[in-house]
Amino acid sequence: MQIFLDRHNLDGFLFVGDSICDADMYYLTHFLAGDRFAALAQEKTTLLVSSMETGRAEKESIADKCLSTSQYKIREKLKSSENWEEAYGQMLAEFLQDHSIKHLGVPFRFPAGLYQHLIQDFAVTVLESPASRFRAIKTIKEINAIADTQRACERAMRQAIHLIGSCEPRGELLYHDDMPLTSEKVRSAIDISLLEDGCETMDTIIAGGLQAADPHARGTGPLAANAPIVIDIFPRSKSSRYFADMTRTVLKGEAALEVEEIYEAVCLAQAEGLRAVRAGASGKEVHSRVSEVFRDQGYPETEGQGFTHSTGHGVGLDVHEKPSLGEAGEILEVNHVVTVEPGLYYPDIGGVRMEDMVVVKKRGCENLTHFEKKLVL
Repeated sequence: MQIFLDRHNLDGFLFVGDSICDADMYYLTHFLAGDRFAALAQEKTTLLVSSMETGRAEKESIADKCLSTSQYKIREKLKSSENWEEAYGQMLAEFLQDHSIKHLGVPFRFPAGLYQHLIQDFAVTVLESPASRFRAIKTIKEINAIADTQRACERAMRQAIHLIGSCEPRGELLYHDDMPLTSEKVRSAIDISLLEDGCETMDTIIAGGLQAADPHARGTGPLAANAPIVIDIFPRSKSSRYFADMTRTVLKGEAALEVEEIYEAVCLAQAEGLRAVRAGASGKEVHSRVSEVFRDQGYPETEGQGFTHSTGHGVGLDVHEKPSLGEAGEILEVNHVVTVEPGLYYPDIGGVRMEDMVVVKKRGCENLTHFEKKLVL
């Protein structure tokens, strides 16, 4: 952090928010709180939390020092101003002055109201959060945490695929226990499996038939027989806070030739993408190689269909974080954790996507995904 501060001529970098939604704050502090608090990063890190949280912060956080808002008379300030933001801003100003701050850095998402208050007393520079780049390179402990979440993800995926595989195609729909199988039913099975493994997830994708032509369609209603079903699960461990991410595409019934060919092209593109991942390569290079495979297979990129998204992204305390495997992809470094998830999407067919999660190594990558790839169940 000190190198970053020196480079930008800053005395400190201030974060304000809650650490459930702001992964950078959790990364810097390891203090999980749903209420707003402040973290000042200098050579050492200091927290400013409410009096009711001070004891817990001292026990749980990795910060060097924890201070209470009561030490800065927040209640008295609130009574005199009758405005929470103004009182909080006054308190922050005193807190920063006590830490010899004159030139302050804040992240792009810093609260605008507090920014307006602080620029009256400090030279404030808005920058990309340094923590976002620090946490892109994972420690062995972090990689193990991600791998543990991935095992839970795979168990949930197995439950989903077993449920779909046990169905009977009847006409245009899949039936389970004489009832049409729905996206919601499969999603519930995944949720239960993840909860039993101490994980949580939101917006798991179970998109079948033509719904799968939209890469981020959540999927609703009865699932179609003889059509690809995209299953994209991205759970987070409740204990470690680290995500995993995996996608498989399956089909129950009979696959049309064009679906089989699309599936094969996606698998070929993913295999080439995985081979291209290594330290020193750029995310743009990996993406370009995947796109080239699709073009060679007769699936050029076009507006609104084909390969319509980037090849992958970093995974950690956020499910989408640095680095990117896309047109603006950065240079990959050892112990980046990234997904490789090419897909093809057509409005009159649906979609096929395949996603593995890997650790970047000096001469390739280590695949953290241990799950088979099979289209027809």
